Amino acid sequence: MRATLICYPLCISLAGCTLFPFGGSPNSSPAGQPSPVGHGFIEYRAAFHVHSYLSHDSEGEIEDIAEAAKLLGLDAVILTDHYEEGNIARAPRATHRGVLFLPGVEDRGVRGGSVCAFPLQEDYDAKVSKQARQNEYERQDAVLVLGHVEKLETSSPGRYSAFEVYNLHAEFTAASRFGIVWRFLFLPADAFFERAIKTPVDNLAAWDREHARGLRLAALAGHDAHANVSILGAVIGTYAEVLRLFSNHILAPELTVEAIAEAIRAGRTFIVFDYLADGTGFALTYGDPEASPDERATLGDEVPYHPGHTLAVSVPVPVDEVKTRVVLLRDGQILRTLESPRFAMKLPGPGTWRVEVYRDGKLWIVASPIYVHAGFPTQE
Repeated sequence: MRATLICYPLCISLAGCTLFPFGGSPNSSPAGQPSPVGHGFIEYRAAFHVHSYLSHDSEGEIEDIAEAAKLLGLDAVILTDHYEEGNIARAPRATHRGVLFLPGVEDRGVRGGSVCAFPLQEDYDAKVSKQARQNEYERQDAVLVLGHVEKLETSSPGRYSAFEVYNLHAEFTAASRFGIVWRFLFLPADAFFERAIKTPVDNLAAWDREHARGLRLAALAGHDAHANVSILGAVIGTYAEVLRLFSNHILAPELTVEAIAEAIRAGRTFIVFDYLADGTGFALTYGDPEASPDERATLGDEVPYHPGHTLAVSVPVPVDEVKTRVVLLRDGQILRTLESPRFAMKLPGPGTWRVEVYRDGKLWIVASPIYVHAGFPTQE
């Protein structure tokens, strides 16, 4: 969110704003439980693209981030601070107050957008070229994420593992200033931020284009949290208010820096917009319909096509009257739309298969793809 998440002078003068008292109420149960896809995976919830006092445009303390994450039931926080010498040495790289921290940076992209790299092991020379810095991230075996893709001019070179299909700061940048002020005046904090969220149609299309180029990119949603906007002496957009909106669900065997990084690199992620409902327990698998979950492919896997195998979707629909719609996409094109929370179907052929789930017309879940090849084995 940088220094101007909602930085508009008019609001500073408004003493009666309905954002008081502040929001940040939990709305999703903690994950950290076995995933229905099997393979020994635990489903963890993580915040991604979070800035702290290590960034020039934030004064947020690690303790504040950890407290908010714990309140919201998050298992991990991926830091992406703007780099200054000594940042990596000072950043947490362990569990703090029950929350795992992964140290990382946000850097300008080679061709627009940004590069988020984590977890980093050591500091480096920031004065070298963009490409040299990216080479350094790869040398440290960091996970590279294409971030702020709304600003991406062309595809950037590099070993990217994930794609920031949603970024909250970008939402506010693109929004009408009049609309922001109106919501600020009349809505409580949680509703104020929730109303800002729109389906990132262009980002999803850009993600599909990268897949068409042969890249394998996990889905991540960036909070871009800074907790740096102050009105009447109080922070608007606190870590709790921002991190509660959505989370990245990561399937890993254990809660360690290495396991979480490897799971993202492998594409075992899905995004849940938690403010709509708890999406813990979502599953997408492909394989022999008679096989156990451990024998079926899941998010991020590359497998050969078999005409008798099925793609199965299971959505943990809450008990309410809200319509849930599941959209199945093949190579970025909608193949089928269903209102059933659970179904299995034989695929018409190979492709990059992914799922979006909507509640009452609003985007709720975005899953990383399963890559089904035309009958040849997984590439090493």
